[in-house]
Amino acid sequence: MRQLFTITALILGLFMTTAAFAESEKENVLFLNSYQNGYAWSDDILEGVREVISTSGLAVDLHIEYMDTKRFKSEEFMDTLHTYYAYKYKDYDFSAIIVSDNNALNFMIRYEDSFFPGVPVVFCGVNDFKPKFISERAHYAGVVENPDIRANINIASRLIPGLKKVVVIGDKSVTSRAIMEQIRKVEPEFKESITFEYWNDFPLAELLSKARKMGKDEILLFTPFYKGAHGELYSAEEVLEIIYDNSQVMIFSIWEFLLGHGIVGGKLLSGFEQGRQAAEMAVDILRTGRMPLIRVIKPGDENNLFDYNVLEKFKIDESLLPEGSVIINAPDYFYRLDKNVFWNIIISLLVLSLILIMLVISILQRRKVEKRIKAQLSFQEILMDTIPLQICWKDKLQRYLGANRSFTNFFGMGSPLAIIGRRDSELKPDHAFAEQAARWDKEVIDTGKPMLRISWALSRNGQEPVWLEINKVPLYNERGQVVGTLSTAQDVTRKVNLEKQLLQSQKMEAIGTLAGGISHDFNNILTSIMNSVELAISDVDEGTITWKDLDRAIKAAQRGSRVVKQILTFSRPSQEGFKPTDIGEVVRETVDFIKASLPRNIEVTANVPEGASLVMADPTQIHQVIMNLCTNSFQSLRGLGGQIVVALTTVEVGDEQAQFMRVSPGLYMRLEISDNGPGIPVEIRDKIFDPFFTTKGKAEGTGLGLAVVHGLIKGHGGGISVNSTPYVKTSFDIYLPVKGQLRDVVRKSYGSLPLGQENILFVEDDEDQLETTPRILESLGYQVTALGNPEQALRVILEDPKRFDLMITDYDMPKTNGLELAKEVQAVAPDIPVLVVSGRRNVLSYVAESKDDIKNVRKVLMKPYNKTIIADAIREVFSSTENIDG
Repeated sequence: MRQLFTITALILGLFMTTAAFAESEKENVLFLNSYQNGYAWSDDILEGVREVISTSGLAVDLHIEYMDTKRFKSEEFMDTLHTYYAYKYKDYDFSAIIVSDNNALNFMIRYEDSFFPGVPVVFCGVNDFKPKFISERAHYAGVVENPDIRANINIASRLIPGLKKVVVIGDKSVTSRAIMEQIRKVEPEFKESITFEYWNDFPLAELLSKARKMGKDEILLFTPFYKGAHGELYSAEEVLEIIYDNSQVMIFSIWEFLLGHGIVGGKLLSGFEQGRQAAEMAVDILRTGRMPLIRVIKPGDENNLFDYNVLEKFKIDESLLPEGSVIINAPDYFYRLDKNVFWNIIISLLVLSLILIMLVISILQRRKVEKRIKAQLSFQEILMDTIPLQICWKDKLQRYLGANRSFTNFFGMGSPLAIIGRRDSELKPDHAFAEQAARWDKEVIDTGKPMLRISWALSRNGQEPVWLEINKVPLYNERGQVVGTLSTAQDVTRKVNLEKQLLQSQKMEAIGTLAGGISHDFNNILTSIMNSVELAISDVDEGTITWKDLDRAIKAAQRGSRVVKQILTFSRPSQEGFKPTDIGEVVRETVDFIKASLPRNIEVTANVPEGASLVMADPTQIHQVIMNLCTNSFQSLRGLGGQIVVALTTVEVGDEQAQFMRVSPGLYMRLEISDNGPGIPVEIRDKIFDPFFTTKGKAEGTGLGLAVVHGLIKGHGGGISVNSTPYVKTSFDIYLPVKGQLRDVVRKSYGSLPLGQENILFVEDDEDQLETTPRILESLGYQVTALGNPEQALRVILEDPKRFDLMITDYDMPKTNGLELAKEVQAVAPDIPVLVVSGRRNVLSYVAESKDDIKNVRKVLMKPYNKTIIADAIREVFSSTENIDG
């Protein structure tokens, strides 16, 4: 039961961590390490960086790269590293770059123009620093090592009276040369008493041989870099321990991480402190967005640290050490106590033991405590079983240690107690999921790192897949060892489906915009064709072969017009023809019509309540929607037969459902058309509303049916959803809004080919229409002035504002559009009515939005139009103008 309490705490911690992560946006920081992983100095720097970042309160993603320049340092290798890093992080935006030691800093300077230029660079662990490194680089700042070599030689002189020689051990690496340069700078201060000698790149055997020959008045000063003359690479700790164990020379150094490996000690630099100061500088840059005022700082005061074992080996009196020195590896002071103090402690322990015996009596109260513990564990067990997440925890051998009720119910495993100690191979859950989960558990156990937000689609018994979001974290024992895994899973199927619906809706809007643009171009072409053919057919005798050919061309253009209207209906359906409609009556009429054409093995039923609410709709379009969907149902049922049900109900659409159908919440009429056919496969369900997508043969359909249905319903301000369970029920649910004030749309008719004598200004940038349409208007009796330039049209009106009785203008023209031209004409000749023609249906909404500012636009005529349509439109404009004047 105590495990349950631990697991509950882990889960709550996981939730809090996940929530905190979701609330902040992570900053990317690159940590560029000059050396290899496992090198103590740079590892200490990295530990200091991590501690500051983890306690900064910022969400930082630290990317760590080891350059390994101890082994490889050629220019070719550096170029290869640059190419690799540039490719690896090409899609990353770094907020800061932290570089450790000289090689990494030189790398950044060398490639600064192509490797994240301008990103703030914070360096640390840099020896022999020169201001010119960053004098022209305002985005560089950092911490220099600046070891106190003078103080360490003075300490050595204090511990070894008569010190005569300091031998410096190093190699020819960049950092080692920089350190030796720092030593040479202080060498003149000791020239009267101490000589300096430098050993570079000696083989280890020769180095050890020379060390054995050194006298007691000589010391080794060790830099933390060593590469033998034959290319062999040793860690600093290895070399120190070999020399310490096999010679009698005293070894000094100036870096804290070497303490405990054979050096005496001294005033030592801390890698952890270097990393901490550099990270504090980087965090301040992330918070403020500015470089620090002091761009180069020295490390904090070094500590005087010494190794007790080395002091004992060389018989060094601790009183010679600087005041406040810290000694490591010192024995427990308990063994240094004198006898009186020792026996006082023993007697005190005896007294305490008696007191302890008295306290043991209180254990008699443990039953009460046990009851409370049991009650608490029972509560924890109830809490685990009421959490809606599926939770389980396993040991390293993949045996269940426990699970909650949600987990066992979801996978059909019975009681949580029944699975303890058993493996998935015995319980037999979903095979593919069990194998994958085992691989995830093994990775978590091997790496000790959690795996969060894993998505998995689980199929069960032929049903639609269930989407799970899975988290796996390691379980630790009291020694910090990974002993198992804790797993949680959440059913996010509904969330995934809603996201798919949203993506589908956005895709349809994009396709609709494209279709509207294409339709506009076709409308211009069809208008020119229809007008030209009408003009041509009037010049030939009716019944002749030429007349028949031209008549056939007119009919073909009209068919093309209907196709364009169908595309426009999909892209941006208009509300022409909308009126208060009894949807129930439309459903009954359509179903009666369908019944007569279906075979007897398919039954069609209409469930329509009496007194259904009226909606503002186009009955013809609703009829087309029902016909298209019922035709699809028939084609899926025609082999085996079945049932088609058309039902009408009134429903309330809430906020969440409305959001994902892209409609407003409120009262809707739901028109449900369903069948019990084979249904729609999951893999194509997101594509069925795409234009020209079809699963039918070439002779059965074009793929526009459902696309048009989608466009018609969106044009009505409604929504549509699809649900499919094979051979049970596949339904299309259509939602039509019941809102606003319903009114009938009154349309006027003027008979066939109304004529006139008025003077008309025709403005159109399309050359074909500029040639044909004026001739059409002149054949109707009008006097026409045709211009292809809006600016020229405005100048003509300015010359004589009372010359024209009507201006007909295209909407889409260069430099300006029809509405802007109408506004300019209104300013100089407000009595001239305007008829706007366009191939885009969204012009209707533009006119409606501008009606308060542009009052002379009487009508919008949609392309393509023929002689009869434009004649009716002109008389309608003149009629509306007369009504306004009257």
